[in-house]
Amino acid sequence: MSDKKKTTTRDIAKACFVSQSAVSMILSGRTDMHFSRETIALVQETAAKMGYVYKPRNRRVKTDMKSTIMIMCPSLSTQYYTTLIQAITQAAQEKSLYVLVAYTDRLEEREMYYLHMAEDNAYYGIIYTFAPKAVAFLNRLYRKLPIVMINDYNPELKLELLELDSKKSGHLLARHLLHLGHRHIAYVTTPLNPAEVPRLRRLQGIKEEYKRQGLSSSSVHVLEARTEKEPSTAVGNKHYETGYQLILDYFRHRKTSPGPDIFPGSPDSSARNDGGFTTDYPADSHLSGAVTAFVGTNDFVAIGIIDALKKLGYTVPGDFSVCGFDNTLVSSFSGISLTTIDHCIDEKGAQAVEMLANQKKRLKDGPQKNTPLMRLEYEPQLIVRRSTGKPRSK
Repeated sequence: MSDKKKTTTRDIAKACFVSQSAVSMILSGRTDMHFSRETIALVQETAAKMGYVYKPRNRRVKTDMKSTIMIMCPSLSTQYYTTLIQAITQAAQEKSLYVLVAYTDRLEEREMYYLHMAEDNAYYGIIYTFAPKAVAFLNRLYRKLPIVMINDYNPELKLELLELDSKKSGHLLARHLLHLGHRHIAYVTTPLNPAEVPRLRRLQGIKEEYKRQGLSSSSVHVLEARTEKEPSTAVGNKHYETGYQLILDYFRHRKTSPGPDIFPGSPDSSARNDGGFTTDYPADSHLSGAVTAFVGTNDFVAIGIIDALKKLGYTVPGDFSVCGFDNTLVSSFSGISLTTIDHCIDEKGAQAVEMLANQKKRLKDGPQKNTPLMRLEYEPQLIVRRSTGKPRSK
């Protein structure tokens, strides 16, 4: 076996009286660096005489965002969104695509930042999981970049849509509660600002169903948080905290003291506390009867409701029925067993990726006249579990 030491670029550098980095750049054929012809010739001849063979290193390929889907997401503290992101990611991987989650916290400036990023770097496409604020910009961007929205229908947006008919979901849940005999219920929700279309339409559907059954609008009360902030810790959940705190606030402001053996009346109109919560009731709500069921605007609000009721000594559904929306994984846990509405999250995530791929193909084929906008709707499904039952007899 030969004990001869292998020649290195350091040996060549010493022989040529140049730096080791200069040797590496010359032997690698770098064209962005300038050396004299004499220096280049000297280094190459010395390397040959010393038996050095240059082996190029595997360079990292520059990231190409043309294979990346941007998922626009307003919140990471709700299992609905994390489940939807997972469904989109799995479908993307099956097509050898990547994903980037753009967390906006429902702020328009962040939304615009990510949209410009997607446009400037020619992303594969964008999937919106909420109602966008940059409507005009999106309508222009859609002409050159595939975009799919998963949300309630917005006539101002000229995008392909996987529709969530939140009003229909509200009707389904209301019919279930009415069938059980609940004539007075409370809708417990994070802020009902105009941008939060699903929250508003769920409430609208519930009210419409109660009205259709001949009941007055005062039969559906609203407990609404005034503010919406992401939790201060990674393990917090603003939706759970909203449901939990609003129920405590509800009973704190009742005209009679709460207790397992006392059926609740309505709290004072527009009662508030220091936690940023408000209960919004008609002025004559004390005449409208006792609330027997609470509807959370999503599953985590509903779970917060259940925990608050248990803390106060009530049972679910013995004293109160509770239900939510989204049919997230935790809603099926045996200790929760929440009645809820299923929105086909997995199916929508996979379909959104397929719709992007079809748009990509059409854009590649060139502009066409009268190309129809695809709009698909999945029917919501009522999932009845143990959190709802008939009202307790007075």
